[in-house]
Amino acid sequence: MPKRTLRFKIHQDGKVEETVEGFNGKACNSATKNVEKALGVVTVKNKTTEAFITNQSEKLNQFNNESNVTF
Repeated sequence: MPKRTLRFKIHQDGKVEETVEGFNGKACNSATKNVEKALGVVTVKNKTTEAFITNQSEKLNQFNNESNVTF
């Protein structure tokens, strides 16, 4: 299992910068949901390349559900 890291940088003006590493796809949203709720309104989210990595079996299941083709 890859190392999972949450980093928070709090600027002098109160802005909080969050960096999430080791989570693929939408898992980073789940990992940070409670912290973001406690901190306040999220104004900007910049996704890393890891955010676009998905589980291939999930993609195949989604494709099968959306099409008339069976594999």
